[in-house]
Amino acid sequence: MLIQNVYINGLSGVSAQPTFDESYVDGNVQTETIPYRKVLDPDYKQYLNPTASRRFSRLIKMSLVAAQKSIAMADGVMPEAIITGTGLGCLEDTEKFLKALIENNESMLSPTAFIQSTHNTISGQIAMMITCYYPNYTYSNRYFTFESSLLDAVLMLLDKSCKHVLVNAADEIIPAVHTIVKRMHLWDRAEAIAHKNALAVTAGEGVVSMMLSSEKKESSVAAVKALELIYILPKDTSIEAHFKKFLAEASLTAADIDVLVLGMNGDAASDVYYEPVRNLFSTSTHVVYKHHFGESFTASSFAYWLGAQLIRHKKIDASVILSDKGHRAPKRVLLYNQSHNKYHSFCLLTDVDL
Repeated sequence: MLIQNVYINGLSGVSAQPTFDESYVDGNVQTETIPYRKVLDPDYKQYLNPTASRRFSRLIKMSLVAAQKSIAMADGVMPEAIITGTGLGCLEDTEKFLKALIENNESMLSPTAFIQSTHNTISGQIAMMITCYYPNYTYSNRYFTFESSLLDAVLMLLDKSCKHVLVNAADEIIPAVHTIVKRMHLWDRAEAIAHKNALAVTAGEGVVSMMLSSEKKESSVAAVKALELIYILPKDTSIEAHFKKFLAEASLTAADIDVLVLGMNGDAASDVYYEPVRNLFSTSTHVVYKHHFGESFTASSFAYWLGAQLIRHKKIDASVILSDKGHRAPKRVLLYNQSHNKYHSFCLLTDVDL
């Protein structure tokens, strides 16, 4: 889908890397966190009322400070919708409620943990923090979770029902869930790590918040030019053919793409599907990110954060470069993420002046 006049005017991220202060862009990279990629918590006292924040789980606090910074970057504009994508919701509060349920023999339970554990709590808390009376809602759609939120926001801007939409991605990991993840061999590339595969990832957590707007500003970070989601490619369509079609609709070719951001995660069975794409974009710089941020249902949101930052700062740190044949300042960045060769997402970000 081609997109016109949709800009990222605010952008913030809380992750296992120093993304909140953006020193990550300058090469401040944190080493592997074992057993999973745990967030580097900002100083919440600077942004949240200490009394109120004591009631919040880590994920809510992460989401609130990220949203606050994104809104401030967009000159404090009030969003006319708040859309959050979360794969697993507020796990910390879910665990509290379930433990209390067992310990109290399913009687005399406080509803607080249950209320705060629901997926839509994140959008609701953001709305209450900024006193936003516009709609707020949530998507939970496996590996399309963030992209579904983004697509809905884009459609709202294109049909002019809104001028500003706050889009968020939020997921956390707790030890109990990580144990289940390991047992299922999901998001845990222990074998690849043991063989020192540089792309090997573990489970991760974090929040990305971006203010999308139909109004371009001098401070706009990037423009969203095209977006497409495909669940299982048609059998008679190769991934290369689809990319060519996707670019042709935007009057571009593979040679026009400066940077290709890939969701490779060190799983050989999954990463093999990226190889035809890498061959097609042989003149572009290839960038990866999951080895720094970890894997989750909303991990792809960090591709959008990173892609926008590359365009904004016009530089690429060596720690994310998989291969560099382009040697060009990032102006057109193509994001491609796939999971299990089923969930395919494509997005084109560009400099706002293109």
